Amino acid sequence: MAGRRRARKVRVTATIDQGMVEALDRAAKRRGLVSRSQALETALTHWLREQEQRDIEREIEAYYRSLTPAEKREHREWAEFSSRQAARLWD
Repeated sequence: MAGRRRARKVRVTATIDQGMVEALDRAAKRRGLVSRSQALETALTHWLREQEQRDIEREIEAYYRSLTPAEKREHREWAEFSSRQAARLWD
């Protein structure tokens, strides 16, 4: 998305609630966007990034939930050690 070369645009047709269209138009105007298409693309980009972030968070949670008690203890010990070392560097 961000940082990618400009992709060729594709026309998409969607049917959405009139109130949603009005809210989209207001949001686009407040943000200085020039068209509904730009507003929708901006909103979808934001939404897709949020979905990617949630996927990452779920994967991290699944990883930590899968740890054995010994692995959890080791993680905790490393975190405590790292915190102490960081505090020493900052003091």
